[in-house]
This record gives sequence, structure tokens and C-alpha cells, in this order.
Amino acid sequence: MKNFYLILIGITLTVILVSCAMNATEIINDSVNEQPKEAAEELVLPDDFWQYVDGSTATIPISEALYDRFQGEGKIIHNRTYNAYTNLLEGKAQLIFALEPPADILPMFEEANVEIEIIPIVKDAFIMFVNSQNPVESLTISQLRDIYTGNTINWKDVGGEDLFVIPYQRNDDAGSQALFLMFLMQDVKPLFPPDDYIKQSMKDIIDAVAIEDRGRAAIGFNVFYYANVMYANDNIRLLAVEGVAPSQESIISGEYPFSSYYYAVIRKDTPQDHPVRRLIDFILGDEGQQLMEKSGYVPIRALD
Repeated sequence: MKNFYLILIGITLTVILVSCAMNATEIINDSVNEQPKEAAEELVLPDDFWQYVDGSTATIPISEALYDRFQGEGKIIHNRTYNAYTNLLEGKAQLIFALEPPADILPMFEEANVEIEIIPIVKDAFIMFVNSQNPVESLTISQLRDIYTGNTINWKDVGGEDLFVIPYQRNDDAGSQALFLMFLMQDVKPLFPPDDYIKQSMKDIIDAVAIEDRGRAAIGFNVFYYANVMYANDNIRLLAVEGVAPSQESIISGEYPFSSYYYAVIRKDTPQDHPVRRLIDFILGDEGQQLMEKSGYVPIRALD
């Protein structure tokens, strides 16, 4: 198939997508400044629409906000990043809201000869955090990388207490693990962690760092929205990176170095008049972006 790549400026994901699945993915960059194509009142979703919507844990509020807007209150279930992508591949989902696909996902789409479109809908950021009792407030990218490669093993070497660092990671198919490898490690391999250093959910890694004793020596990572809104915990502190703390302002401006996106992901052969494309048009419009901001997400552009 013809290969399409519309490079989304400032997203290093493109490099990974090019190397992993040359025929699988199209990144749409026009959406960042796109205006609504039709009024929300004109959009009527089929009764079974939400049976075919999936996504990551951190995007459940996106689906909930949209469901409430068009259908009324209801409970939304997402099957997490990896399962959402496989459901899209297998036709069990027509639309997913998720982070960047894990590295082993795109070759599966390529092998199945299925192309997908990855459309940024809101901003987010990959964040690092420590226990609130840890005196370290900011680290450089180099210092963080040294921790995860085993070159730095004690907090005292980066201005902290005399404690051996416990560097937690996520499971391989987690969206935040993909961000960790992409943003922080890049072409450097992290030290392979023992089993008890691998946390199986976004909640688990926060809980591990938040506990009073072992957590004081720990460091973990997540995404801004989940750690700051969905599962905020006073016993952790988000680290500044290169002196810039993650915040809505620093993420919108791009000053925070690990800024990313949540995406609407669909199969490329989805018809242009399909309800999922019309819903994405709504999300990218002013009302949709205001709805995302009201739900605690960072809009992809400044709103009036």
C-alpha cells in the first residue's frame, strides 16, 4: 500500500512509527488547528456506538464526557492501551482514545495489512514523580537516564538522601512504558528491572511510590492527567525536568520537555461520513475542546 506520513511537528513518536511500521500508520497534523466541520446538534450517534469505543485508562474521562454530551450519563469501560489497539485491529472497536501505541503493536497492524490514523485530540505529558518526603524536586534528563541505566544508584548522588534508588517501571505493553522508552530512554536501554519493580497499572506505580517507607527511595513515571487529576495523591510529587515543572501552562507552551498527546485512533478505511469521524470533528472543534478542558485535559490549542 502507498505509504503516508504527515509529520506531526514536535512529536518524536514519528521516528518510532517510521522505524517500526512503515505501512501501518498515518499521523494527522492538521487536527491541531482544525475547526468544527458541523454543529454538535447535527451529530446523532447510533444506539450501539459506544460498544465500539475503547481506550486507555487515562482516557476514560474523554469517553465519559462525550457519552454524557450525546447520550446522557453512563458508565464507560476501557480495556487499557494494548487491548484497545488489538480490539481496533480485530474490528471489536471502531474508535479508541489512547497514548502512543506500544512498540509491538504496529507490526501487528502491518502484518494484517491494516492502516490506522492517529489523530491528536488533547495534550498531555509524560511525567516522573517521587515520594513527597524525597527532597529532590528537579532532575535533568541525563540524571533520570542514569538512574534507569543503573549509573546512579543512590539518591545522595543527585541531591537526595543516602538511600538506594528504587526505579519502578511499567509492564511492556503499557502506554506509559512506551512513553518512557520514547521520551526518556530514546536509544538507551534501561536496566532490566526485577519483577517487583514492574507495576501492572497506572494506579499501582503511584501507590508504590506513595507508601511511607519503601516509597521514600522510589521513583516512577506516569502521564500528567492521570497523576494530577484521575488519581492525584498527596504523597507523591511530580518532578521538574530540566528545571521545568509539568503544568497545564508548560504543557500547552511546549516548555515542559516531555509533552505528548492523547489520540483518537481509527482504521484508515473508515468512511469519511462515518459517525466516528464526525465525533472526532466535534472533539477538535471549539465546543469539543472546551469539553475536554472542563474534564481536566489540556486542549491542543489556546481557547478563547
